Amino acid sequence: MFQYTDCKAQNDVAKKADSLFSAKEYSESAKIYELIFRDDQVNKKNISLKLAYIYESLGDFPKAIFYLNNYYNLNPDDEVFEKMNKMALENKFTGFERNDLNFILVLYQQFYIYILYTVILIGVFILIILFRKKIYNKKILRRHMILVGLFIVFLLIFINVPNRYQSAIVNKKSFFREHPSSGSPIVGTIETGNKINIFGEEDIWLKVLWNRKIVYIHKNDTWILNS
Repeated sequence: MFQYTDCKAQNDVAKKADSLFSAKEYSESAKIYELIFRDDQVNKKNISLKLAYIYESLGDFPKAIFYLNNYYNLNPDDEVFEKMNKMALENKFTGFERNDLNFILVLYQQFYIYILYTVILIGVFILIILFRKKIYNKKILRRHMILVGLFIVFLLIFINVPNRYQSAIVNKKSFFREHPSSGSPIVGTIETGNKINIFGEEDIWLKVLWNRKIVYIHKNDTWILNS
């Protein structure tokens, strides 16, 4: 009953936001859409696209590209990427280009589950072969055991990477620091709207790869993208 009540209330709120959007009351509709967007239970695809359109219309390009990137993560499409890349170039935002690292990370996000199942199946196949050799008292070569060990290590790393990798849009001019501390030396700055790749988190600090080295940025200075 409570779930039904929550669902109905949410639908009423969404209808109000849609009505404001249709009336081109963009600022008011954006406030409601953003509240809905924070709910992990809702379909964020359409809301992301509407918020991207709203903030582009209002000239708030950092927020526009944040929501457009969220939409792209949910619906990978070359046309969306080109739109996002064009907006980034026009506003001199970095991190959206199709370089080797971004390309690999996007592929990783899109096909993670398929790659994981494939790797697991390969692992099961290897274990079956070893088990059959054991049953029939066939010698298992040392190099084969080493390969199995390396495979298990690779699998563990692969499974845990999604918990560590994210990307984010910088929401204000911020500093990169050498260590996760406000007292740590500043090693660089980054402007609003730029995209960064995150490889870990320590308390309120995000671990970022910048200029081929690991640096830290305050979590509050970013909008973290949905993977």
